Amino acid sequence: MLALIALFLLIALAGAVLATLELRGRKVPLPVGLLHGIAALIGIVLLVIHDVHNPHNLLINAATVILVLNATGGLLLFMFRAMREPLPGFVLTLHAGFAAAAIALLSIGYLKG
Repeated sequence: MLALIALFLLIALAGAVLATLELRGRKVPLPVGLLHGIAALIGIVLLVIHDVHNPHNLLINAATVILVLNATGGLLLFMFRAMREPLPGFVLTLHAGFAAAAIALLSIGYLKG
């Protein structure tokens, strides 16, 4: 679980860098955003596998649900990028906020055991 938390922290850090570049008007290549999404998807799959084997930690289960829903927002942001449209700041902020909340829940769930 600690490795998954570290993975999600790295993914979130990469996302923060991508968002900062994007909001400053620097176009990030589409494959870079795709790599961010694929890494997140791998993390979510690993987290779901963990949840299937350890279903009793409700905080980690809630974090998994939030991350799955957050992937939908990430897909929406990716579609905007693919259509060469500016990213909506509101969606970007929600995406980052939900990721941070999920990582916090993961961390608390891990610490509570």
